[in-house]
Amino acid sequence: MVSSADSLSPPLREAPVWPLAVALLLVVVAGALLWNAPMVNDVAWQLWVGRQLAHGINLYTDIIEINPPLWFWAAIPIVDLAQLLGVSSYHVLIPSVLALDVVALLLVRRLCRGLQSGVLIVLGFPLITLFAFPDLFGQRENLTLIAILPYLVLVARRAEGLEASRTIAIFSGVLAAFAIALKPHFLIVPIALQILYVACVRRVIFKPEMFALGGLLVGYALSVLLFARAYFTTIVPMIALAYQDYNQTILYQLHQPVVTMCCLLLLSLPLYGWPKSMIARAALLAGLAFVAAYFLQAKGWRYHSVPAMGCFTLAIVAEAEWFRWRKASLARRAASALAAMAMLSLILPLAQGVWHNNHTNALLATHDLKAGDVVGVLSTSGARYWPIPDERKLVWPSRFMTYWTAIHAIEGSRAGRPDPVIAAMIRDVRHNAAEDLACHPPRRILEDRYNVEYLGTGLVRFFSADPDFAALMRAYRRGPNYGEFATYDLVGKIAYRPAVCRNIY
Repeated sequence: MVSSADSLSPPLREAPVWPLAVALLLVVVAGALLWNAPMVNDVAWQLWVGRQLAHGINLYTDIIEINPPLWFWAAIPIVDLAQLLGVSSYHVLIPSVLALDVVALLLVRRLCRGLQSGVLIVLGFPLITLFAFPDLFGQRENLTLIAILPYLVLVARRAEGLEASRTIAIFSGVLAAFAIALKPHFLIVPIALQILYVACVRRVIFKPEMFALGGLLVGYALSVLLFARAYFTTIVPMIALAYQDYNQTILYQLHQPVVTMCCLLLLSLPLYGWPKSMIARAALLAGLAFVAAYFLQAKGWRYHSVPAMGCFTLAIVAEAEWFRWRKASLARRAASALAAMAMLSLILPLAQGVWHNNHTNALLATHDLKAGDVVGVLSTSGARYWPIPDERKLVWPSRFMTYWTAIHAIEGSRAGRPDPVIAAMIRDVRHNAAEDLACHPPRRILEDRYNVEYLGTGLVRFFSADPDFAALMRAYRRGPNYGEFATYDLVGKIAYRPAVCRNIY
């Protein structure tokens, strides 16, 4: 049972203006810190793909990418505006994401009216969405965290029986639709929030934000069927066949900060009781749903945990507005200590600061290449060399960011489990690689020697099973090694020329 002292609620007066002013200043500071920071490798690839799409290149046929199309469609206006202004796409992306953050912040502040003061929520908003994960700025999960929070607070408001204007509700639903559509795994989140709403009001009521969310998700699904059908016919079968080799063991997935944060918060509940803040309840439930999405993806990559960790942090911040240390029982004080320990899970990304990956060897291997030179990289990990091609304005000839399909083929062959369907897919991948490099012959090819150590064979040898690729490599001479990269320089004429070659922009 919770004592009356423990249940003391914060004053519900409207939040003062100064927290908003501080939060907006923090957004500006985040922009300044990010302006000259290197891009995340996935974001650099997104902008490169967006530039190709803006010139009419076909996604999932001319470019092989496993993610649904929304993230790449969203890059098209960014690269168009960058071209119009004569600046880099990244320097349009930064203010675009910051603008999204400000819109979400203003919606959250407005939705807190009459629900709770929202002072700590407003102050903490840019810290949660921008500063807690600076090395993942612009990633899909970063955008999802920003865009889902207004809808989360709106659900909390509805659950308390409070109304919201139709305009704000629709805006919140639109942002939530964008957040969820970025990855199908996130569909579990609005379902979980709807269950909370129905459990609180004891009836099913359809609100404007639900129609906006549901209608846009259905419209997006239809648009994929109409304009990106190859995602279902080409990419989904590839994922089903080969992408599971990126899955990590359950022990590896558990050994991540998000799991520690989740466990500490769940352990605090028997001591603290159910949160008094409805925003905290909604955020905790959304965080658990995002944890389920994290395990569904089965990769254990930290950026997959960003929405969950952000929601958990919001739950702690929202409940902190209700918590009174002097009047709290010993059990609730112990629970708050567990919550504070959970917040320590954010120290790692904060300590890492702005994204930094060691591209020293990739830079050395391409040090003498000039803007406009073609560079090819044979690797199963794009993080080793992206965003160098885009930042250095080198021409990227491949339809792949990384040859991830090679992992499944090589490990399957080594384990003695031949599969004719996979063999056919690998033949296509090898031939596509030969076509891409023959259409736009690289001045230099980099081979990731880590693949030799990990897979037991180099990718030059692996792809040379295709006769056209083997013939192409005869025009190259082995150069020096730079760390994990072996280099091959073009010294001869490539006889093989495909009948049709795509343009690269």
